[in-house]
Amino acid sequence: MPPRHRQHRSSHSLNPLSTAILNIRNNRTTARPHTTAVLGPRLGGLALLLFIATGCAPRSLPDAAPNLAPLPIGRPMYQMDAQHTGRSPSIGPRQPILLRAFNTSQVEVPDPVFGTADIQSSAAVGPDGTAYIGLHSGTLFALRDPAGAGNQLAARWSFHPSGGSSWHSTPAIARDGTVYVGFSTNNATPDAQGTLYALQAPSAGIDPIVLWSVDLGPGRQTSSPTLGPDGTIYAMGGEGRLSAIAPDGTIKWTAQTGPVLKSTPALARDGTVFVPSMNGKLYAVAPPAANAPAAAASQASIKWTFRFAEYPGSGSTVVSHSPPAGADGIGSGASPTIGPDGTIYVGANNSNFYAITPDGRLDWMFQAEREIAGIWSTAALSADNSTLYFGANRGGLYAVNRVDGTLKWQYSIVGSIYSSPALDATDTLYTGSTVGHIFAIDGLSGRLIFDYDAHAPIWTAPAIRPDGSLVVADREGRVLLLGEG
Repeated sequence: MPPRHRQHRSSHSLNPLSTAILNIRNNRTTARPHTTAVLGPRLGGLALLLFIATGCAPRSLPDAAPNLAPLPIGRPMYQMDAQHTGRSPSIGPRQPILLRAFNTSQVEVPDPVFGTADIQSSAAVGPDGTAYIGLHSGTLFALRDPAGAGNQLAARWSFHPSGGSSWHSTPAIARDGTVYVGFSTNNATPDAQGTLYALQAPSAGIDPIVLWSVDLGPGRQTSSPTLGPDGTIYAMGGEGRLSAIAPDGTIKWTAQTGPVLKSTPALARDGTVFVPSMNGKLYAVAPPAANAPAAAASQASIKWTFRFAEYPGSGSTVVSHSPPAGADGIGSGASPTIGPDGTIYVGANNSNFYAITPDGRLDWMFQAEREIAGIWSTAALSADNSTLYFGANRGGLYAVNRVDGTLKWQYSIVGSIYSSPALDATDTLYTGSTVGHIFAIDGLSGRLIFDYDAHAPIWTAPAIRPDGSLVVADREGRVLLLGEG
């Protein structure tokens, strides 16, 4: 059925300096105003010292009937949950100060994969506030508050498989405290290979226990694992192999999708898994039927694919030669967000943000300002399910109506937003920028709450701890803990 045409009008204008943004819903084109805000620096000195603490707090005993679901508090996985809503039950800071820091550049990596202590991944956070974050050179850290007073985070444990890096991967934390994270080896060669590790905190020392590891297939592993409500781990290999893995490390099933870079699978409530690819498609993967014969029980099927290029929007896509990845405007490096009705929302390298129905049809499309590699940010979804928030490589942070894709507000910044926004219990958004600023923005109005100058590019999605403090990391290898001032 061909999309219908209808024109929307803006209900309000937030800024007299607005420019036109195109929104396409079922081929309906609308000019919408956007907010142009002035970037106001907030300066602060950072004293960053290294402090590594050994040992581990005792692990809690399991329930009589083990509950394998993800943790209900903290930040158990990338963008909080399997639908990637980004919603935290905690309340973040309003007047931030630097509470503590950890400088990973001062920790030696035996065989670094990357030349600098660059951090482009985000932290998972346990219910006790421990933050788990990896760096490009190859080490995953479990960072907690020091036992006594102090302004440095302490390393509870660290993990580095020989020749491996977790790259962009955010770990996932099971209810029993097991940490899942993917690494890849031979990263600069055609023989790159991904592995998912299940790690348990040590009772003593700084080396975690490796419970098991699973081969994720060929390609550089940069995706984050997603946890389902039954404890199933959904993990990607670089060349597109999707694996559903049981908590004991048994592979339940696999499916072949397209090559991925950073994109993390999202899980719909009916069990369908959605995977955006750099080959231009979004894949909908159906798990094997419960009564499938043994020969078919280990292989999932592709329900449908959605081709972003079939809906390019108006105007030309801004393209260039790689790097950066996605510069050709093909495919998506973002991750999907699943709405309450099963609609899939995802940005693409062509600078368009798509709403796709559960059966694979275009619902609406929003055109962000054009830039190379477009949209890498995963959208957060407001608590009332009315608004989607995402960043872009140009134009700052956008808030669009979930039902029809019309623009509610736009907060423009200097530089790009590669990170995905975190949304606290008051609908306050937290996001970082490539020019080193961390912003808190009111989700309802688009009003700036604070602008914190971290003095180095921020590519990580902020993580809100249960105590309301904010974990962010920069591309110089520093992990910062911001709290209420």
